[in-house]
Amino acid sequence: MGVMKIRISLVHYLNSAPLGWAFHHGPFREMFDVIPSSPAVCADQLAKGEVDIGLIPSIEYQLIPNLQVIPDISISSLREVRSILMIRLKEKRKLSSIAIDTSSRTSAALIKVFLQEKLGIMPEYIPCPPNLDLMLNRCDAALLIGDPALKVPINNYQVTDLAAEWVDWQKKPFVCAFWACSPDVASSSELSEIFLEAKVWGLNRRHEIAASYAQSLALPERFLEEYLTRNIDYDMGPEHVEGLQTFYSLANRQKLISAHRPLHFVNAKEPLRIESASARG
Repeated sequence: MGVMKIRISLVHYLNSAPLGWAFHHGPFREMFDVIPSSPAVCADQLAKGEVDIGLIPSIEYQLIPNLQVIPDISISSLREVRSILMIRLKEKRKLSSIAIDTSSRTSAALIKVFLQEKLGIMPEYIPCPPNLDLMLNRCDAALLIGDPALKVPINNYQVTDLAAEWVDWQKKPFVCAFWACSPDVASSSELSEIFLEAKVWGLNRRHEIAASYAQSLALPERFLEEYLTRNIDYDMGPEHVEGLQTFYSLANRQKLISAHRPLHFVNAKEPLRIESASARG
């Protein structure tokens, strides 16, 4: 019987592809067992122990115990992200109900934090599959993320890019997702190096990735390559961590999480303490 491979849950959206390309097509394709999933399913798989490593929505770190974060890697945005959108019909003025894309949880937390903390609005939130027409038939607005959001003809709607709103409000990156793993896997001394090498390998192939997804998404290759290079940031530096701290603090204030635990990075001697961060009004 062979040695069981480490299991990775990898989000199937385009914005995740550079981080997983080396596991599908590159130097690590034989090393791991890769399972494609949506962000929400990825988190559930990691929580249930069905996988060892997951590219999880950032809010899930506070909801799943004993995780460790692989350092220096994230899916973030420093400006408009183009794939976390609140969408309304152009004639729609009221905002009493929002259909929430069931594919993600971080974006669902972000829209609640932004509307309630920044704008003082408390609409009804209704979970819905990511079908824009059905969402807008049912509610005043729709939260749509990932590849379905990229396919929206934004000039036809009122569109709020929630990452852009966050960066304008908090002056920090918005961290959508990162690699997290169970403590057993985190003990591997090579884990961080492998995932960082995979990141670099994938980022160097964004043109190839865009060309591949252009066919499956039926979107222009140039548009997708610009999305991967301009709209998505793949680092996890001090400013990203500060933005994450504030997001967790606000989510805690809105009772979306019960508390915020310190960020514990793989191979770090001490967890990074998250102190209360005061949000800019």
